Amino acid sequence: MIQMVTLTQLRDNLGRYVRAAQYDQSRFVILKNGRERAGLVPMSDLTLLDNAATRSMDYKALQIAEEMLRWRIIREGMEEVERSS
Repeated sequence: MIQMVTLTQLRDNLGRYVRAAQYDQSRFVILKNGRERAGLVPMSDLTLLDNAATRSMDYKALQIAEEMLRWRIIREGMEEVERSS
């Protein structure tokens, strides 16, 4: 469950919140002036998020490379047709 914590509460009790994230796997949304500004999560969550972002970027790069290859094949095919006419 995600808990809300104000920046002041976090500042005054940082050790408590870090321990809760580390040992209890608690997650916190940090509020400043009533608005969500950041989060505090266990390292295991951060690792999963980072791995997901990396895989997402790798997949996006693969999609772009495949699209570029398709356009290259089309362009080369068109150039070949122009040369033969």
